[in-house]
Amino acid sequence: MANKDIFDDPFDEGTLAKLEIFEKYFEEWLPTFLMSNFNKPIQVFDLFAGIGYDKIGQEGSPIRILKIINKYRNIIESNGKKVCVYLNDNNPSKYDALSLNTQTKLNEFALTSLVQIKVTNLTFVECLKLYHNELTKGCNLLFIDQNGFKEVNEEIFQHLIKLEITEFIFFISSNHIRRFSNMPEVQKVHPKFDFEKIKTTSRKKVHNVVCEEYKKYVPKGIDSYGLCPFSIIKRDNNNVYGLIFVSKHILGADKFLDTVWRKNPINGNANFDIDDDLSKNQPDLFEGKSLTKIEAFQNTLKEKILNGNLKNNSDVYFFTINASHIHNHADQIIRDMKRQKLIDYESSSPLVNYEQVIKKRRLQEFKVKHEDNKN
Repeated sequence: MANKDIFDDPFDEGTLAKLEIFEKYFEEWLPTFLMSNFNKPIQVFDLFAGIGYDKIGQEGSPIRILKIINKYRNIIESNGKKVCVYLNDNNPSKYDALSLNTQTKLNEFALTSLVQIKVTNLTFVECLKLYHNELTKGCNLLFIDQNGFKEVNEEIFQHLIKLEITEFIFFISSNHIRRFSNMPEVQKVHPKFDFEKIKTTSRKKVHNVVCEEYKKYVPKGIDSYGLCPFSIIKRDNNNVYGLIFVSKHILGADKFLDTVWRKNPINGNANFDIDDDLSKNQPDLFEGKSLTKIEAFQNTLKEKILNGNLKNNSDVYFFTINASHIHNHADQIIRDMKRQKLIDYESSSPLVNYEQVIKKRRLQEFKVKHEDNKN
């Protein structure tokens, strides 16, 4: 299972999709901490950074990180903050180029007073050991853009998710895992995984199934967390791989889901039509119209509100995020239910979002109008 270096050729559309998701999420993540009262270092770790560019000059993750920091330079300066950037690549031939390219970009943006940057040439595990103190004391975003299946084993996953203020995104070549799932050297990396299930899953859905297996590693006591996949398919339609986002804080999951649903408003977890939703716009002659992913979620949500399983905006918000949907999807169906006189609530809005539920702690009951429905 040798891994081809993504910097050997120009970035393909799949690699660019992966980089764009990371960049857009970092763009949402960074100002949250720049404008917060956290008195902790703001830190981003890019631990398989490459040299910063591909062979035709397309920007890799280190350069994209610096571009986003430069975008928020006025907020960094006005709030007296500094961003710590830790870059690593374990290929010695890339270290010098990575150091030169990032220093050149720092000078171009005049960021040296706002950014603390460190470049290393270590293995992934060596990086985690080297930066142990920094990780335990900071607000952290980690990007693990190679070999996630091998590197993010149970021990590493639990170490990272237990860190106080940390999100991490890692890459997995899921179709390769499916293809080689019978090999003992693959199975021993994750002995708790159901490789029979992975092997028999369709190629299109295999990344989602691999992501589900990681739920086995979430420690007891962490009830509210985000574990979100984003599948990516190459142009040849054969190789499916993707990103897995992890956070034990609901805001991180909220922001990541907002990022990927903007990337693909059809399904929010792939750069292709993973659920064949586009074909569902046309009704079947005998079975009628199939439900899209959003419609199926909204139907389930409606049923759970009407049968009393979800009683208020807090219940609905957590259910929505855990189902990998954004609050707008819940908001739409709840407003429809009120217009149809199926439920009632006091506010003009369902209040199903982070701002109202978590930050302002507003609790709003959804009152089911059973008697009205009978008449």
